[in-house]
Amino acid sequence: MALTYITPALQQEAWARDTYSAGKEKTFFNKFMGKASDSIIHVKEELSKGDGTSITIPLLLPLKGAGIAGDNMLEGNEEALIYRDFKVELQRIRNAVRIAGKFEEHKTQYNMRLDAKNGLADWLARYIDCAIFSVLTGVLNTDMNWTQLDFPFPLEAPSPDRVLIANNLGNENLIAATDTFSTDIIGQAKRKALETTDQQVRPININGKETFVMVINQYQARDLKNDQKWVEAQEQGNVRGEKNPIFSGALGIWDGVVIHENNRIPRTENSNNVKVGHALLLGAQACVFAEGEAPEWNEKTFDYGNQYGVSFGRMFGLKRSQFKYDGTNNTDFGVINVLTSAVDD
Repeated sequence: MALTYITPALQQEAWARDTYSAGKEKTFFNKFMGKASDSIIHVKEELSKGDGTSITIPLLLPLKGAGIAGDNMLEGNEEALIYRDFKVELQRIRNAVRIAGKFEEHKTQYNMRLDAKNGLADWLARYIDCAIFSVLTGVLNTDMNWTQLDFPFPLEAPSPDRVLIANNLGNENLIAATDTFSTDIIGQAKRKALETTDQQVRPININGKETFVMVINQYQARDLKNDQKWVEAQEQGNVRGEKNPIFSGALGIWDGVVIHENNRIPRTENSNNVKVGHALLLGAQACVFAEGEAPEWNEKTFDYGNQYGVSFGRMFGLKRSQFKYDGTNNTDFGVINVLTSAVDD
């Protein structure tokens, strides 16, 4: 009788794929990811075949001409198409776990390979979420042991025209403890996103409605829940019956903005020793997530087979979408950074 065996290489490929899928599905941002250009986190897979380590994202600027009326001459009055672009570079990200030894394994009946997969998937989910928050805010997330030097993705300050500070204060250092998050600043952030016709933060379309997502930290959420206008709006149950994943786990909706809470939104401390929350109003293509070639899974033994180790890796790139609309200065394409006080209880 001829038997069919799965080769170790195929087994490792399956474990790598399952670990990556499980990790990605556990991320906070998974519900906002998609391959379409109207996704908040735009997933690009062109590099997953192994060709190249960077991808260029194009933007076609709107035509601004007045057009030609009647039988006036159109020839010679055509407009030129104007493109802008930015590049996303891949990075190779890896981590590994190692079991102390066979005697340690003998103490438990757990499946060490499965435990390794679950542990690495949880780590990957936290890594991706923290990296996206860092890239979008320009503030290094403290939940990971990164330094400014070893953070693998572009860590750039938001473009000034896409920053809103509570009560229209001039800079972060002027924020006082009383400059709290509220429904008023949600509406203000939305208006800022839409204030220029040809450089708008593009909303996403849900059931025919133009919608934004805003992510705030737990201290900003606390202050929002003290806003009576918010309380009254949520008593009407304005997220009930919504089927789109973007509404899953939301605190509620205000003025077409779906509010989510996440404790990985960075907090900084200004010169007045006031804790500042860096909330995010997000539209289409706020961030690009570029996936490289297939994930890696490697198993190895050490100390004459006594110790067992597993490593996982994947190449991917993250970058806040930015374009030089005027040909000179970068403008954030899909995000407004909203700074308010976020003091401790």
